[in-house]
Parts: sequence; C-alpha cells; structure tokens
Amino acid sequence: MLLYHGSCVGGLTQLKPFLSEHGKAYVYLSSNPVVALLYAVKPVPKPFSFYPYGFDSGKVIYSEYFEDCFKKLYQGKTGFLYECEVAENAENATAINCAYTTESPVKVCKCIEIKDIYEKFAEYRKEGLFDIKPFDRIPEKEMAFVLDDMRSTIEKYGLKNDMNNPMSKFIAENFPMLWN
Repeated sequence: MLLYHGSCVGGLTQLKPFLSEHGKAYVYLSSNPVVALLYAVKPVPKPFSFYPYGFDSGKVIYSEYFEDCFKKLYQGKTGFLYECEVAENAENATAINCAYTTESPVKVCKCIEIKDIYEKFAEYRKEGLFDIKPFDRIPEKEMAFVLDDMRSTIEKYGLKNDMNNPMSKFIAENFPMLWN
C-alpha cells in the first residue's frame, strides 16, 4: 500500500516512530498526499497540534479559524512529501479519515521537496483536491467549539502563566479575544 508522510525535515531514508499526543510512539502516514503535506508544517509544537481540516466528498477542506490562517502558516515554507510502501502493521488507530499509523520504522521509497507548500496547495485547489473555508464563512457554532477547545487548552496547560510557551504565543497572536 502506497502511503505518504509530510515533514519539515528532508533527506530521511527511514521514518521512525515518535511519541505523539495519542500516547504511543507511531509513524504517521496518510493514503492522501494532500493530507500528508499539511503535516509538513508544524504550526505549534507537541504536545499541541493545529490542523483544522476535514473532508467534503473526498476533497480536503482547511478551515481558517483566524484571518488568512492558511496563508500565514504555510506560505513560503519548505516541506517534504515522503512516499512509502507499507505492507504490514499499518492501521487506522486514530480513526482519522485516510490516516494510518505503525509502531515500526518505515522505509522511504521517494522524497519530494516542496519549495513553497502554499503554492503546492494552490495547485491542489486547481485540481479540485483541496479548498479553504475562509474565516468569514466559519459558522458561529463551529467557531464557538474551536474557541472553547482553545480555552480548555489554556487552562489545562496554564498557558497564561507561561508566555514563553510557543502555544501561548500562538494563541495570544491569533486568538487575542481569548487572551485579554
């Protein structure tokens, strides 16, 4: 089975498991190269994540939870899309559509360097594989859910007491209504 992995690190010949927010050491892979490439950018460091995407009839839809979110996070960033042939131990342990994990190292078959990830996603849009739901079209109920989740993260990790934490800076800059 051909699977993909997005990374900000190039030149890998093998993908090794790492501890994730799911509590186990996994190699994360996707059957969808569009989804995999989203993960070539790390908007926030672990144990946090910020990948607001979903699916509509097979198309990947990225929801902008702040103005120009996608452009701000992806434009000008270089990333790597790895192709891997995985035959054993890959499973959908996270219940995320098209996502696979394995606890075993995975040999890389091919690595494609993407000089500007934002531009690559513009190509995916033209091909009908990707779209952006802009900030001004996010339903109020959906935004309320996102803001509640951010408030919970702020409380759980005591982020208002640690302005040196990269997640504190991310929330303060992009969701100032939660910070003040």
